[in-house]
Amino acid sequence: MAEAILQRARELARDDSWMERLSAERSIVADLMWLCEQKRLEAARTTEPRITIDNEPYKRLQQESTCLYHGLWGAHVVDEPLYRREGVRNGPTIHPLDLVVGVVDGSLLPDLALAAGGLAAVQTTPEVEATLERLGFHPPSRTTLKNRLDGLYADMATTARELEAEAEVRVEEELDFELGSISCGLDRFSARMRENLADGPKREAKLAAQHEREYQRTPVEPYECNWRMAWAGNVTFYDTDGAARRTLRFGADADADVDELVARMIDEIIGAVECRRDIPVVSIQDGAAEFEALPRALRERLPEGVPRWQLVDFHHAVAYLDAVIVARDDGDPYDMRRTYRNWLLDEDDGAQRVVRHLRREAEKSDLEPAVATATHAALTYFEKRRPLMKYKAARQQGMPIGSGATESTCALYQLRVKHPGSQLHVPGLRGVITARGLQLSGRFDAAFLHYQATLRADVAPL
Repeated sequence: MAEAILQRARELARDDSWMERLSAERSIVADLMWLCEQKRLEAARTTEPRITIDNEPYKRLQQESTCLYHGLWGAHVVDEPLYRREGVRNGPTIHPLDLVVGVVDGSLLPDLALAAGGLAAVQTTPEVEATLERLGFHPPSRTTLKNRLDGLYADMATTARELEAEAEVRVEEELDFELGSISCGLDRFSARMRENLADGPKREAKLAAQHEREYQRTPVEPYECNWRMAWAGNVTFYDTDGAARRTLRFGADADADVDELVARMIDEIIGAVECRRDIPVVSIQDGAAEFEALPRALRERLPEGVPRWQLVDFHHAVAYLDAVIVARDDGDPYDMRRTYRNWLLDEDDGAQRVVRHLRREAEKSDLEPAVATATHAALTYFEKRRPLMKYKAARQQGMPIGSGATESTCALYQLRVKHPGSQLHVPGLRGVITARGLQLSGRFDAAFLHYQATLRADVAPL
């Protein structure tokens, strides 16, 4: 076979250069792969008068019908009759081949759906199309890819918790290090959303503007773009030396129920500590009330006896102290930037000591307005969150005190959803975030294979 391919490539190549010969060889292999796939599809089609699908009877319809499928090697057209469910008035009609193969969103063959789905969690659809073509594949148009992947992502977003809970998804995730501690955190990041306009003057004005132009097709629904705060979360596993070894990423759109996102995170933590009740779990995040869902869920759901900690992110805390130093603009002659950090990291009551110092500073009558404002903000922040600043004790237990893993999760999501000019509908953002979280966590392939298995069914002659 190799000799035949080499000979044919020599005939097709325009010259004898390495790249030209390689391109010819690859095109021959692509044609062969397409032909093999076409033959497999034709061999798997059904023509029996009556069949059962998961033990439900179906009858073949008389009219001719064809199926269009898209694979890595190109499009396939397969003749196969439609079948209708028996015993049900106007029952559902199907192509059995869809269920035999497990076709994704009506037309994507599984290999293309897996490859393009994984790529689209990292790249835009035009980039996915270009990547596949550069690798020698023959994907469908970017519009077809986008529409079909939107359907795939929507289904995976709806069943994300179930997909993550399956043993197959975690089967290759045995930790290759001794688990020392677990951290988790929530944060938010902005995403530009395309939202349909509600009834009102703005909508009427846009409709009137559309009516002034001649459309060859139905005008688009009037919309506007707004920035919304989506959710990001992480669960990070540390070894006994305190080094971060594995991070799982989670996300949700602004309209999502944050408790559902938190439930997925807690599932992961419980799975890790159910056999090791001595592993400490710490939530590290900003002290905003909107993030309280995570520590509350940890208190309610973690197994009895698991050490649990709640910390305010160290870097958020010292940022308030740094703001005071910047407002003073005196060169920090007493090196308070270093002193504040030493108090918090090295003293059991470091946060209380910071509060006492800030109170004394706030009582001074000669403070400039900017300094007074920064000092009051820092004092308020520390007074409310002082019990959550036990940094020395946490470090002694080998636990982290910063939310770097959560911040990086936000940044990694934004790399995908903040391309110039990007506008996302809520379902689109929800699907992309789910797929990207699975990809960043190293789980997309396993989750896809489990999802795709649900699209298949047993088809047998009756």
